[in-house]
Amino acid sequence: MTSRERVLTAMRRGLPDRVPINIRGVRVWDAEWVATRHVSYRPLIAAVEQHCDVIPVTGVGGADAHFLTAATADITETLIIEGGDGDTHRTIIHTPKGDLIHDCFASRLGDPLMTSKHFVVTPEDAARVLSVPYVMPDLDFSTYFGLRDRWSDNCVMCFCPQPGQVVHDLLGSKPFGYWWVEHRNLLFELRAVFEERALAVLDAMLRAGVGPVLACNGVEQVAPPIHSAETYRAFALPPFREMCRRIHEAGCLLHVHCHNRVNALLEDFAEVGIDVLHPLRPPPMGDVELADAKRRVGGRICLRGNIEIHDLYGAPTERVVAIVEEAMRAGKPGGGFILCPTASPYTQFWLWPERVSNYLAMIETAVKLREY
Repeated sequence: MTSRERVLTAMRRGLPDRVPINIRGVRVWDAEWVATRHVSYRPLIAAVEQHCDVIPVTGVGGADAHFLTAATADITETLIIEGGDGDTHRTIIHTPKGDLIHDCFASRLGDPLMTSKHFVVTPEDAARVLSVPYVMPDLDFSTYFGLRDRWSDNCVMCFCPQPGQVVHDLLGSKPFGYWWVEHRNLLFELRAVFEERALAVLDAMLRAGVGPVLACNGVEQVAPPIHSAETYRAFALPPFREMCRRIHEAGCLLHVHCHNRVNALLEDFAEVGIDVLHPLRPPPMGDVELADAKRRVGGRICLRGNIEIHDLYGAPTERVVAIVEEAMRAGKPGGGFILCPTASPYTQFWLWPERVSNYLAMIETAVKLREY
């Protein structure tokens, strides 16, 4: 099998020629990413290129438009406010009902951008969001199709918007929690608006031939333990049902990335129709035991994960070997399993030698055990 065939067979809960081994976040398809990694990354990059199933992922231009409407393009202003430790990247959207401001802090140490102010703080801000006219975004598929053509032997995934995630990201986690108590009706009103817009984007992607695998965030910020399973079921889960219906009707699959403690939600994910679930974090950081998840939903969801990034970064190498061996024992039976870390390498510029050793031990052990 080609890597593409192998990964797709696993994602369809079938039995491929061997277990796919994927190292999330090692973006060997991205020349800029490779060029900006510290020399310490080179052994890992080489091992991924030689032994692993690369799953390239990208998005569609325009699908990231503010509020999922092209109308924000002409009313958006961006500023950079210089500071001592870093700069603040400010986005101002001049809506018909007043300005909305979003701030991101950019550290001079190269850390990821961190939001310091969200667009929505008050109910009046929500009204400002909804006052912006809806204009279907002008989608640009060139980056996606270019990547798919260049990596035709691999399974290329394409991001699509998830309505609950859009709403959460307007507020942030802490305000969302307050609003769940004080302004729940507004959260559902916003979700309904963005569900309609997200589905319009999804339909356009499917008509254009995007596929066979689409991917989205599972609104992990609303999953346990941040919120209850009941809150997740009420707010984050429902849009998946219609998304999956349309995606499956087009002969495609939906991959969902959802951190946190999702053990109580496994059957819910299967019931609404998602095809692949990542990262399935094991205890103590998460609460998913892979053998148990395989028993409960393995025939309905492809399980991708369960190698904890915390162990790759801090455990003794023999511990990493043991958890890979256990994951293979639990995940292999019947197929529908992709061995993968729970997160990307999160140090941008270097990997300490012990971390490189752990990554290489994970790959070496998985290669020894990957045959069915």
